[in-house]
Amino acid sequence: MLQAILFDIYGTLLDTGTGSVDACTKILRQNGQPPIAPAGFYARWKQLHRQHMDESPFRTEEAIYHADLRALYQEYHLPGDPAEDVKIMLATLGTRRPYPEAKQALPALQGKAILCAASITDNAPLSQDLSRAGIHFAKTFTSESLRCYKPDPRFYTAILSALGIRPQEALFVGDSLLNDVTGPQAAGIPACWVNRHGRTPGKARPAYTVASLAGLLPLVDALRKGARP
Repeated sequence: MLQAILFDIYGTLLDTGTGSVDACTKILRQNGQPPIAPAGFYARWKQLHRQHMDESPFRTEEAIYHADLRALYQEYHLPGDPAEDVKIMLATLGTRRPYPEAKQALPALQGKAILCAASITDNAPLSQDLSRAGIHFAKTFTSESLRCYKPDPRFYTAILSALGIRPQEALFVGDSLLNDVTGPQAAGIPACWVNRHGRTPGKARPAYTVASLAGLLPLVDALRKGARP
């Protein structure tokens, strides 16, 4: 029987909007407005961030942001001070807003299972974002608290161990096919993919798919009754 629902946060419950691209626009402006598209600069930043997350030993996300920008400045031959300019990106952390249906869906799920946050982030910005949004979880798990990142299997198995439940007693909910579908399902946790933009799943095979968080309630009710939605 379903015992816990594990929620990704950014892109699932909280809308990241254009904050990161806007920060890149400011960073490039700090460097004399080089002929680099902010969106392209951010896309490369995300690639480096993934690479740096996959490296060991574990570093906090804030430390990785510093490493990302140092590498970007070297790659693009930018003259600024990455240690100073990274503050522009870090200032966007802790400022995300909830999707409209999030504050309706979560209270409706209370009492049906243990609701947990399971997010790639540091503790402080997540706490700020959830507090500002008025969202509360029974348990909160972050990459900082678990000392690893999705889709490392340890991220998911450590949560199961902390909750004292089996993989099939959990449901992982998120928007990332790698981190929130392939990762948890490799650990035996069924995943519900939040597909707001009508994307195709490619090789990923989510157990369930919803177009928004509003679709979770009937899914969870069916799972609690042992039915196949």
